[in-house]
Amino acid sequence: VHLYHPQPYHDPRKAHLRLVTPHFLADVHRGLRPGGLFVIQTDNPDYWAYIAQVVPVFFAFQEQLGPWPDAPEGRSRREILARQRGLKVFWGYGYRRDDIAPEEARAIAETLPLPTFHSQGPWCELDALEAGENKREARRPRWQQR
Repeated sequence: VHLYHPQPYHDPRKAHLRLVTPHFLADVHRGLRPGGLFVIQTDNPDYWAYIAQVVPVFFAFQEQLGPWPDAPEGRSRREILARQRGLKVFWGYGYRRDDIAPEEARAIAETLPLPTFHSQGPWCELDALEAGENKREARRPRWQQR
């Protein structure tokens, strides 16, 4: 499972919409075969601090120091834009911890904190730019969309 730049939802009223939660990670853990790989990246340091706290509970997690070797220019549009703007991108990967049964992972998820971090910084501008592009794209007839 690869997850690139999950939406951090900077508005505190929308924080409950953040994808990376303990329950989501327990679901990823359950969906992967033994030893399965989970890859994640973000340009949001607040989200990364949370990710680095909860992902190791379910995965043997390591931070990737620098771009992915197979895609030095970036694996996603967001990563490319963030790096062009001088934003730091955080990369990590982990293999499913097979010492935790899927049922146990759900129980563990109940005990972990939700992503309630406060997010602000230059990456918010990039999120707003992308949100505006997505709204414009949605208003165009399907045949005119990229």
